[in-house]
Amino acid sequence: MNVMHPPFVHFVVALPIVALFSQFTYMVTKDKAYSKAATRIIAFALLVSLFAILSGLNDAEKIMDANRILQDGVNVLNNHKIFGFVVVAILFVTTLTKWFALSKNSSRLEYLSIALIILASMTSLYQGRSGGSLVYQYAGGIDNQVITQRVNEQKKN
Repeated sequence: MNVMHPPFVHFVVALPIVALFSQFTYMVTKDKAYSKAATRIIAFALLVSLFAILSGLNDAEKIMDANRILQDGVNVLNNHKIFGFVVVAILFVTTLTKWFALSKNSSRLEYLSIALIILASMTSLYQGRSGGSLVYQYAGGIDNQVITQRVNEQKKN
């Protein structure tokens, strides 16, 4: 089964954390280059999150059609889908706030931005944990035939 979701979501988890470090550096140094970098990084996270949503919906459909998830994981998968849109919404608001903070040269909006970047980081980390549990606890997307074949091969050796 060819899944496209994992490569995208790793960026959605990592980029807000990178933006947070850049924003913290701006707050300490007051060098606008760091604020601009944080804006670009969080905007890129938003762009990649759209690809993560599209690929996630596609991969979830494949997983459900092929019945490659434990029954207990179906509710987790549905919650994961819904919360994915929440992450995108938070990244959208964060990106707009960062952009306004830069364009208006507003220190208040910069402080709000850091709070939103922290929120975006926390929600994307939570969402990543949820996605990991889909794979590792509920076998979401795992091809059991391949696993059984490899286990049998290892037993022979």
